Amino acid sequence: MSRETFRKAIALAGILAVCATGCSSEKSVQGAVSTLPPSSSSAAPDTAAPPATDTPTTPAAPTSAPAEPTTTAAPPQAAGWSVIDPATAAGPLAYPCCASNFYGVASPAMPAPGTALADGIYSIEFDWPAAFDQPVVATVTRFEQCSVLPAGACEDNGGGTYADDELGVDDTTAYELPLEFDEQLRVVLGGFTGADTGNFAAGNGVDMAALVTALDADYQLAIMEPYLAGASQDEITAALTAEPAYGFSAPAEQYAGALVYTHDGAPPLLFQGLLGFDDTPNDARGSDILGRIALVVAGGELTINTYAGFYS
Repeated sequence: MSRETFRKAIALAGILAVCATGCSSEKSVQGAVSTLPPSSSSAAPDTAAPPATDTPTTPAAPTSAPAEPTTTAAPPQAAGWSVIDPATAAGPLAYPCCASNFYGVASPAMPAPGTALADGIYSIEFDWPAAFDQPVVATVTRFEQCSVLPAGACEDNGGGTYADDELGVDDTTAYELPLEFDEQLRVVLGGFTGADTGNFAAGNGVDMAALVTALDADYQLAIMEPYLAGASQDEITAALTAEPAYGFSAPAEQYAGALVYTHDGAPPLLFQGLLGFDDTPNDARGSDILGRIALVVAGGELTINTYAGFYS
């Protein structure tokens, strides 16, 4: 689902390694071939001894040195979700709601081909993959001041006059960025606890990949299977509220939404509607709820801000 569709629907809803160095076949050592000394025999009395002859020697069978132990790279390790104060996180943490815009500072200029992104905060779009065995190619664009962008790029709440920190997305130029969901990628995730704390947590790419994978599988079992079998959204919500299953349960506040999903210490992900806002709900995935908000580049470290919390 595109950011624009998601934002407009939210506003309309009103709520919302390798072998060790030097290991090769050349390390096999051939057995040395030795030459035995000539053998001799004693002659009987008055009989001349036969001349000494060389005894043919048979080379020893070649032997191979024991194979050196190989080392295997350890699989990427999850960091585990740690609650953070959202005030300490850089960049926007959610899509603008209720006909508002992003706020902050404009992104740096797009880099020349073959060069890296400069430190700064950018808009980012990508599709959550079904598997994380390959890099995810993200499209990175710039946040720009609304006063600089063409008309219609930002929500107009003041007759075409914008504050200096009011931002929109400049999609006239883009940068393709392969993302590895590994230990080096930092992820900030927003959810909904119904309290002032615990709504935001930080983890790494491994944590996020595990969450998306589990969410999609559980959503298919808990929501899509009964829905495709004829159950209504209200019936599914009532059933999972009465008997939580597959990570789904009632939200912390009665009118916040339909359900929340919890997994492995991540903030609860709020489903304000079960099937999102797509025109083809039969293809809905649980991960559709996870908004890709911003990319933060700082000192070579990449952070992806994501959000599945409350919109009002």
